[in-house]
Amino acid sequence: MRYITYIIVSIFTIFTLSGCGSMSGNYSLSGSSILPEWKTIYISPFPNNAPLINPSLSQELNLTLQDAFRNRTKLNLTGTEDADLVIEGEITGYDVVPMSIQGNDIAAENRLTINVRVRYINNVDETKSFDRTFTAYENFDGTLMLSDVESSIVPNIIDIIRDQVFAAVAMDW
Repeated sequence: MRYITYIIVSIFTIFTLSGCGSMSGNYSLSGSSILPEWKTIYISPFPNNAPLINPSLSQELNLTLQDAFRNRTKLNLTGTEDADLVIEGEITGYDVVPMSIQGNDIAAENRLTINVRVRYINNVDETKSFDRTFTAYENFDGTLMLSDVESSIVPNIIDIIRDQVFAAVAMDW
């Protein structure tokens, strides 16, 4: 299911990117969500308030979101909250749970889930603002420790959350 969501978000992102050059300044798929008169965006650091902490998660998430908006839109990143668009929030969950239990009560598969609460403030059109939680996960072999797979699966989860947030802001999802 996670892969289907990722594929759908990726397809719409590709359509959006391919439409950017031909829509004379309007950066969204049908129904323009980022208007040409919106020039600036501020993406604040996301504090990590999850019970289980990955020390680099906050910075990785912030940089990934900044790169997405810098590379996929004509918005300029600013360092102040008086931007046209503001994205802020916090990491609220970083959890590992067993998914498939074998006959000997040992997990055959575990799932790392990351939850990020995002507050999107549109200072130009307040009707576009929202406060939502975005969630993504990846399963890993139950015989492995989180520390064994963390560096390979966390970037994938962050990319999914980045695409979800981008779609919500840039395409009004």
